[in-house]
Amino acid sequence: MSTEDSRLAHADLLFQRDRLPEALAEFTQIAASAPWPVALAARQGRAGVLFAMGRFPEALALYRSLSFAPDDPNGSLVKASIAHLRAAMGQAEEAVVELRGLLAESHSRWGPDAPVTLCSMQVLGDALLMADQPSAAVTMFADMIAIRTATSGPRDPMALCTRHMLGVALEKVGRTDEAERELLAAADRDDRPPSHSCVLATRQGLARVATARGQYATATETQASVVAGMTRLYGADHPNTLESRYDAAELLRWRAFPTEALAAHREILAARTRVLGPDHPDTRRSAAAVRLGPTP
Repeated sequence: MSTEDSRLAHADLLFQRDRLPEALAEFTQIAASAPWPVALAARQGRAGVLFAMGRFPEALALYRSLSFAPDDPNGSLVKASIAHLRAAMGQAEEAVVELRGLLAESHSRWGPDAPVTLCSMQVLGDALLMADQPSAAVTMFADMIAIRTATSGPRDPMALCTRHMLGVALEKVGRTDEAERELLAAADRDDRPPSHSCVLATRQGLARVATARGQYATATETQASVVAGMTRLYGADHPNTLESRYDAAELLRWRAFPTEALAAHREILAARTRVLGPDHPDTRRSAAAVRLGPTP
């Protein structure tokens, strides 16, 4: 492996470990100094880190600047990433349509088990959740788990990550027991520290399950740890942190602390308006929560 390839692998490892500022700096340096094939991969990695950091406009501009040969599956992967990013920016329904087309194309060109096909399935499932189509997301994630388990075994890291997403989708359609089963399976791993984004997201799902069961003390304790972890990892105004803060505010409402809940929702609405814009679905959801007022 060349020095440039080793640096690229190291940057990707930093990304996987949620060391986002370090990963961004490393990808940026490689993109500026390495030969073109490695530099192109570094630019793609840099766009992914910007996406993870919530710097959506920068990520979108960088993804759109990338160009690959027609026979390179990375071209399809970038198109899927752009659609996924647009979903996160509030255009989820349009992104779902685009991702379905990209998935069909990838399935035809590279096969159902190809990495690019599985990645397209993953981001389509997430976009379906953003588009408030959780039943379709359940089917997508279940199909993906079946493929990954058949090819790589039940302990495959991506299969476990997808079980977390399946748990989230199942909770949204009211299948609470199944959701808890999938979330606990996703949490049963020793390759992620408690501070990792995947672990935090799984715990957030378990907090929602506890809320659905009326186990408010458990939900509150779990959600508080999620908010603290998300804030340390991303900062207070990252979209993922704001979603965890929204859940915590809803818990206050359920626990009959309406004044505190309203104050929290007002803070989240102001942050979402600033970060995502007034027309983003998450901002509108926060505005609706504020309109409910302080009545329990």
